[in-house]
Amino acid sequence: MSLETTQENATSPEPEKLLRRLTHRIRRSLELEDILKATVIEVGEFLSSDRVAVYQFHADNSGQVIAESIRDDLLPSLLGANFPDEEISTEARELMVESQVRSIVNVASGQSGQSRLLNDETGFEPIQYCPAEPDHLSQLCEMGVQSSLVLPILNQDQLWGLWVCHHCEPHQISEHELQTVQSVVDQVSIAIRQSVLKHQVRELANREAAIHRISSLLHSLSTIELQGALEETVATLQGSGGRLWIQAEPVDLQNPSVLKNSNVPSNYIRLYTCGIQPHFSDQPPYHLIEQCSVWQKHLKSGEAQIWAIDDFYQESDFQDVQSAFSATSVRGILMMPLWYRHHLLGYLSIFRNEAMPQQAHRWLSEDIELAHALGKQFATAIQQHEMHQQLHILNASLEAQVIERTAQLQQATEQLSQAFYDLRKTQSQLIQTEKMSSLGELVAGVAHEINNPVNFIYGNLNHVSEYAYDLLTLVKTYQACYPNPIAKVVEQAEEIDIDFLTQDLPKTLASMKVGADRIRQIVLSLRNFSRLDQSEMKPSNLHEGLDSTLLILQHRLKSKSDLFGIELVKNYGDLPIVECYAGQLNQVFMNVISNAIDALEEHLNTQTPTISIRTERLGNDRVVICISDNGPGIPKDVQDKMFETFFTTKPIGRGTGMGLSISHEIVVEKHGGVFKCNSQPGHGTEFWIEIPIDSKQPTL
Repeated sequence: MSLETTQENATSPEPEKLLRRLTHRIRRSLELEDILKATVIEVGEFLSSDRVAVYQFHADNSGQVIAESIRDDLLPSLLGANFPDEEISTEARELMVESQVRSIVNVASGQSGQSRLLNDETGFEPIQYCPAEPDHLSQLCEMGVQSSLVLPILNQDQLWGLWVCHHCEPHQISEHELQTVQSVVDQVSIAIRQSVLKHQVRELANREAAIHRISSLLHSLSTIELQGALEETVATLQGSGGRLWIQAEPVDLQNPSVLKNSNVPSNYIRLYTCGIQPHFSDQPPYHLIEQCSVWQKHLKSGEAQIWAIDDFYQESDFQDVQSAFSATSVRGILMMPLWYRHHLLGYLSIFRNEAMPQQAHRWLSEDIELAHALGKQFATAIQQHEMHQQLHILNASLEAQVIERTAQLQQATEQLSQAFYDLRKTQSQLIQTEKMSSLGELVAGVAHEINNPVNFIYGNLNHVSEYAYDLLTLVKTYQACYPNPIAKVVEQAEEIDIDFLTQDLPKTLASMKVGADRIRQIVLSLRNFSRLDQSEMKPSNLHEGLDSTLLILQHRLKSKSDLFGIELVKNYGDLPIVECYAGQLNQVFMNVISNAIDALEEHLNTQTPTISIRTERLGNDRVVICISDNGPGIPKDVQDKMFETFFTTKPIGRGTGMGLSISHEIVVEKHGGVFKCNSQPGHGTEFWIEIPIDSKQPTL
C-alpha cells in the first residue's frame, strides 16, 4: 500500500464527518463493543476496504479479532479467530509501543513501509519503504490480501490491540486518509480508556455487592447460611466447585501437638460442598482432600496463607489431588485457611476449570484480594456462630453478650451499606471529575492551537505598521520632490485612490491590532479556565476565574431565536490574590452559573433575565463571591436537600445531582469556606461563596 496526497482528499468533508460521528458515538455510549462495531463499518466505507478488523491482545500476548467489517464477502471472516503469541514478534510489539509504528504492505510491489511517531509536535515521519519479508507476503497472499494497513491501538502506554485494513486489490491511500484513520484510532483509544474505567468501577461495585450479599448470608440472618454463602462465593470467584471444611475445635498452631491425624472421627468436622467435587478411589489413604499430605504439610510450614494454584497438574506434590480430579476439567485451586486470631477454623476451597483444553485459568490478584476479604467474613461468622452456640450451652446468663454481639454485627452491616453508598458517591464524583478534566484538556488544547498563530500575527503587526509608515513616508517625499510625475504614475495613483489608501491603511492596521489583542485575551481566559487538574493550592486571581467561566458560558447568555438574552451585571470589588485550588473553584463557578441560566431559561417572566456577580473582601482574612439571579427562587424543602448527593429537580438526562454536592465539598471541605443559598420563591436566588485568603488560616 503506497501513499499519495491528493487535493480532493485534503478538502473532502468526509473525514471530518467521520470523526464527528465517531466522537458523538463515544460521548453517547460507553459500550466498547457497540463503538467498535460501528467504527469498523465507518472506516471500511471511508477507505473502501474489503476488511476492517480490530485485534485485541490477551494477557499472554495471544490475541483475538473482536470486531470486523467485511465488504461484499470478498474476504473470509476472521471475527472471533484466535492467534498465538508468536504471530507478532516481541520486537514488533515494542516498536508499536515506543514509536506507534504504522505498517503498510503492498503485495504487488513487494514493499513494506513503516512510519514512526517522532514526537507529539512533529507527528509521524514519512513512510520508509523496504522490501517486505517473503513469509509475510506469502501469508497475505494466502489470506487473499493485496494491500494491508496496520496501526497500533494503545491504552495507557500499553499495546491494547491492532487496527487492520485489508484490500483484495492493490490500493493507494492518501496522506490525509492515513491521518484520518490515525485520528479514528486515537478516538478508539479514548473509548477504550473510558470502557476500562467503567469496567473497573463496575467490577469494584460487583465485588462490593458480592461481599455484601455473602456478609448478609453469614451475619444478617437468624441462622448462619454457610451453604448459601459457599454457593455465592463459588459464583463470585467464577469457580466450578467449592468446599467449606470446618473443624469442630479450632487448631492452635502455637501448640502443634494438637494437630489431628487423618484417622479422625466423622463428627470431628463439618463439610459443605458445591458444584464439582474430588472423587477418591474405593480405598484411599485419605477420605477428604483437606486431609491430603500436601494440605497438612502446607499448614505445618507456618505459611498457611491464601494458596492460589493455577494448575496443580504442574505441581509434583499434588499427585493425590490430580488423581481425585482426573475425571473433571478442574485445574486450579484457591485454598483459604480460615483464621480467627491464631486459631485455624477450617478451609474454604474454590475449584476452577481449565480456560481451554490443557490451559489453566489463572488466579488474578483481584481474585486473591476478594478471597482474602471473604475468608475474613467466613472466619468471623463461623467463630461468632460457634461462640453463640457455646454461650447458649454453657450459661444462659450470658445472653446479654450475645445481644451485644448481634448489635455489633448489625453495625457492621450498616457500615457495609454506608460503604456501598460511599462507593456510589465516589463513582459519580469520578465521572464528574473526568468530565471536567476532559473539558479542561479540550479548552487548553484549543487555546494552545489558537495561541501560536495569533502570536505570530500579533508579533508581525508592529513590523507591518512600521513598514507601511515608511512606505507612505517615501510616497509623500516622492510627491514633494516630484510634484509633476509622468502621466502613467498619475493614472495609477488615481486608480488606487492613493489619498484614501494613505489615510485608511494605518486605520486598518490599527483595527487588526485591536482584533489580535481581543483574540489573545480570549485565549488567556481559556487557558486560565483549563487549570482543572492542579493538585496544589496556588495564589490565584478569582476575577480571572470568573471571567474565564463566563467566557465558556457566553453562548448561553446571548439571546436566541426563542429566548431572550440574559443580562450580566458584574460588581467586582478589590480582591487580593487568594491561595486556593483555582481549577476546582472554576468548577464551582461553572455549576452555580449554569444552574442560574437553567432557572432563567425555564421560568421566563416579564422582567429582563439577569445574573449578578458581586465580589468583596470580608475583614482581613476572607473574601466572598455572591452569584444571584432574578429567577423564580427555590422552595424551602428543596433548599434543605440541595447539597445532598444525587438530589436534583431536573429531568432525567439533564441533571445528576452532583453539581452542588461537589461544589459544597470543594468550598467547605477543601477550602474551609462557607457555601450557602439564600432564596425565596418569586424573589430570585443568591449563592454565597466565602473562602479564606490564606489556606493556612484556621477554618470555620
